[in-house]
Amino acid sequence: MQSKRSMASATATPNRPPAELYIGGAADEASRLVLGYSQARRRSLEPKGWQVRYFPHYRVPEALAFARAMAGESRPLALIGHSWGADGALRVARQLEADVLLIGADPVAKPALPLALWQARPAAARIMVHVDAVAETPDRSDHVKTVGYLTGGGIHRAWRQADHTIPTRLNHWNFSGMMAAKGPDGRSAEDWLASLVAA
Repeated sequence: MQSKRSMASATATPNRPPAELYIGGAADEASRLVLGYSQARRRSLEPKGWQVRYFPHYRVPEALAFARAMAGESRPLALIGHSWGADGALRVARQLEADVLLIGADPVAKPALPLALWQARPAAARIMVHVDAVAETPDRSDHVKTVGYLTGGGIHRAWRQADHTIPTRLNHWNFSGMMAAKGPDGRSAEDWLASLVAA
């Protein structure tokens, strides 16, 4: 596994407001699990100078363009994906040179060539956080996740190499709960986002 490196890029401007890029999973624009969460973050954080954007999982090129623009402004950058959106966040991170905080909320791999599943963590991922949801009482969302696992091959090796894994007993749909869930070290994905201010 790679050594843990500082979130701060060598070229980053100190105290530059961060950017958060959210990528939703299948049907997220209807369920608004990630979209609604990101909109609330945007309303709260953009008055403080942060940049917060949302993209569906099928708009990875646009997400990448936004990420590159934020990196070009030397902003600390976080990529956050849920389900298939975590697959998209990985794809974006693999094409970046800037340091990023990479968060996968219950990631599910999209159907692709088998070798894609075995790629190591992206070089740009200075810190990876994997929120792993194994529902105490499975519901329809967890059955949909299982189908996704079967068609996409499960979970990318990169998420298994995360620096921090946060186990939860939440259902697959509960994105906001996953973001707030505390890991063994007492930190949540939201705590890691807050750490960008000091990056």
